[in-house]
Order: sequence, then C-alpha cells, then structure tokens
Amino acid sequence: MRAFRHLFLDIDRQLEDAARAKQQLDAERWRAELRPHAMRLFAARTAKLTWSRALLKLVVAELFPDDLFTELVGHLDRVPRQQWPHVIAIAVALRHSWRRDGLSRVAKRLRISVGTNPSHERSPRPHARPSRPRFSSSPRPRQGSPLCFDPARRGLRP
Repeated sequence: MRAFRHLFLDIDRQLEDAARAKQQLDAERWRAELRPHAMRLFAARTAKLTWSRALLKLVVAELFPDDLFTELVGHLDRVPRQQWPHVIAIAVALRHSWRRDGLSRVAKRLRISVGTNPSHERSPRPHARPSRPRFSSSPRPRQGSPLCFDPARRGLRP
C-alpha cells in the first residue's frame, strides 16, 4: 500500500513539474514572439485614442491609490473631464508621497509649490508663543526634553 502512495505522489509531482514547465515555456514564447506583435497591433489601434473615463480609471488604478485619494478627489465617475489632469497628478503624488522627498520631487517636476510643513496650511493664525510646559507631575516628558528619565533633573534623588 505504501508503494502505491509513493507512486501516486511521484506521478503528482511529475505532473506539477510538467505543468510548471509548460507555463514557463508559454510565458517565454509570449514575451519573445507573441507580445511584440500584439503590442505593435495595440499601438497602431490606439494611435488616435483620446482621453476617456475608462482610460482615466485605468491610469489611476495602475498607480494603486489609497483611501486618501477618494477623500481628495471623490468618486471618479463624478469628476469632470477638465479636472482629469488634476486627478492624475494627485494619484501620482500619492504614489510617491510615502516619503517627504518623494512628494517634493513630484511637486518639483510638475512645478507645484509644496510647503515644508503641511500643518501650517490648516491653521489660519500663526502661533504667537511657544507651547506651555507640562505640569511637573506629568509622566510624559516635555517636548524637546531627552527621552530618558533623569531623576537629577527633576530634583529627585536616586
């Protein structure tokens, strides 16, 4: 009985290996022979393509925007045609904004000014004075103080 089980496992493994090899050969043939012809045909047939909502959605989907995109833009079906460049710019910026320098590079290429501190745009009034120090009994350190607890600084003895 055990010999039959090994035989079936060997056959299954060989069938899986053969299927994987066929998929790899098909993929290589697609890339080397069929893809160039298919792309030339696609390029010829899209030569006079104009902007459409389907194309806009395709471009935006390729940029994998997060939930912030919907918050900033709204539903793509409701965006008027004249705002499509705005929508694409936001999607590209979101794609590159995981680091501040990424967003800065996108903004620079599009010649868009981006402030260094986005929180300034939200508060209409400038801060006239620095923040007040915390109560001395607060367990959290004051802003700008060292992260480690130093009993000597608080007048406490170890």
